[in-house]
Formats: sequence, structure tokens, C-alpha cells
Amino acid sequence: MNRNHSPRAGQQGSFLLEALIGILVFSFGVLGLVGLQAQSIRHINDAQYRGEAVYLAQSVLSKMWADDQTTLAAKYQPGGAGYIQFREMVKSLPGGADTANAPTITVTAGPSVGSSLVTISVFWVMPGETAAQQHNYTMQAVVGLN
Repeated sequence: MNRNHSPRAGQQGSFLLEALIGILVFSFGVLGLVGLQAQSIRHINDAQYRGEAVYLAQSVLSKMWADDQTTLAAKYQPGGAGYIQFREMVKSLPGGADTANAPTITVTAGPSVGSSLVTISVFWVMPGETAAQQHNYTMQAVVGLN
């Protein structure tokens, strides 16, 4: 029997292995937190752009309420002065300058003789996304006498 062989000799390096495993677990935790932070920033940006789209749609709707009800279709459908002004405002959204993301305004007959049914859609593409991942906000309102 070898008396010089101590029980600790078989455990050499185990502390180093435990330390490496601890560092690995900690690294995965840090990566997870970084991923959560990135997703949170992405959702905050999406909420910001959605809020801007709502503001822009409400803005053009309020202008429609102030305008002459008989000229809404001519002024706010594509080519009209109100639409062109609205289109310029929408360019502030990411991807808003692309023709594929042009806003739409549709003015049709409303539920009563003196009203119009207005549908406004605003489109944008988040930075880093493709056109296939387009976001939108659509609203409908009755403008005029109900």
C-alpha cells in the first residue's frame, strides 16, 4: 500500500471545474438579461411609433371635421391637397417615405345624407425589419351630421 497517496490527490482541479461551470451559468444569465433588455427596447419603440401613427390619423381626422363636408373626398383622397399634407407628416415614421407604406384615406357615403364614413390607415416598418413585417394602424369615423 502506498502511504504517500493522499485522498486529496484525486480531487485536484475540481475547484477549477466548479468555477468554470459557475462562470458558464452566470454568462447564460447575463445573456438572458441582455436579450430581455433588447426585447423591451423593441416593444417601447413599437409603442412609440404606434402612438405617433394614432396621433397622425387623429390629426387628419380633426382637420376633416373642420373642412367643408362636401369636399372631403376631393381634398383627402390620394392626389388631394389634404392627402399630400398628411403624406408628408407620415414620412416621419420609419419607412413612411416608402411608396409601399403610403397612408390611405377612403371617404365614402356615411349613414346619413350629411355625413361621410372615413377610413384612415397609416403604415410603418420598424428599423431592422423587412417590408413583409409592416405595421399598421387603421381607424374609421363618421364625419359630419349623423
